[in-house]
This record gives sequence, structure tokens and C-alpha cells, in this order.
Amino acid sequence: MTSFLPAVGTLVFAAYVLIFGLAAIVCFVGLLRARHVDDTDTRRGLVALLATSGLWAASHVVFLVVPTAELKVVVYQFGLIVGISTIGPWLYFCSAYTGRTLHRAAPFRRVAVGLFLGIVLVKLTNPIHGLYFQTAWVETPFPHLAVQHQLLHWVTMGLTYALAAIGYFMLVELFWQIDHDTKPLVVLVG
Repeated sequence: MTSFLPAVGTLVFAAYVLIFGLAAIVCFVGLLRARHVDDTDTRRGLVALLATSGLWAASHVVFLVVPTAELKVVVYQFGLIVGISTIGPWLYFCSAYTGRTLHRAAPFRRVAVGLFLGIVLVKLTNPIHGLYFQTAWVETPFPHLAVQHQLLHWVTMGLTYALAAIGYFMLVELFWQIDHDTKPLVVLVG
């Protein structure tokens, strides 16, 4: 008996492409509205955050659809770099939105750029040391290049989430100060 339904793997693959594609589109469409935020620093942070987040989501779509393992690795590394670059705009936005000036402080900026460049160097040199990620071709739930994260990925991820938490703290603290309901933000963070 011939089935006219697509294979489960095909549906899962399509769902991944659709979800990451929609995320990219939402970020890029959000740029149109973000450009109208009154405060210059808040606008810059939000625009950069949406642009880098959109590029990260789009890189996942490209990673899924390019045909060769070599291209997938290049696209994945691009996505890793764009992904880590979202933390800077996130902290810049949170600092500006909450009325702080940390995003303007030269020492913080120098440390941030140095840390970012160091992480990018580790990611780009992964083919030499293999301590950030390794890949293997797998067939389930659909044929794809699976990425297995290694020690340096998890160290970087921990640092990234710690920095992201600082941004959330800035927002929650501001909302508490102005007696705004923080439950939706706390749920989002959760």
C-alpha cells in the first residue's frame, strides 16, 4: 500500500525550517518598528539585537538546507559567531532601556569586544582543536549533520547565559522600582 503522507522525517525537517524561518522573519519585521523607538541608545540596542537574532535564525535555515557537510560546517560556524554576537546588543539594550550607562562605559566595551573576539577565535579554530563542536551525519529524525557540542561550547554557553541573566536582572529591577508587574517577564525568563 502506497502512502501519500510525507515521511515523519520530512515533516520534522520542514518544521525546523519553518520555525527558524519564521523566527528570522519576525526579527527582521520587528526591525521596522524598532527603528521608531525614541531613545537613541535603546533603539540601537534593540535594532542590533533583532538584526543579530534574525541572522542567527536565518543561519539555521541555511544550515539545514545547504547540501554538503562542508558547507553546513561553514554556515554553522557563521551561526555560532552571529549567535554569540547577540549578547552584546542584548546587554546594550537592557542597559539603555533601564537608564543605565554601562553600554557607554569604555572599560566594559573593551572587555566585551576582547571577550567576543576571543570566543570567535576559539570557534573559528575548532577544526584544529575540536574542543568546541564535532559533527556526525545522522539519519533520524531526518538526514542531517548533527552537531555534538564539546567542553568549550558549554563554557561559552554558561558565560553567555550568565551575561543574559544580568540583562534580565536589569529589566526586573527597573520593573520592581516602577511597581510594574514582573510576572510576565519572569515567566519569559523561565
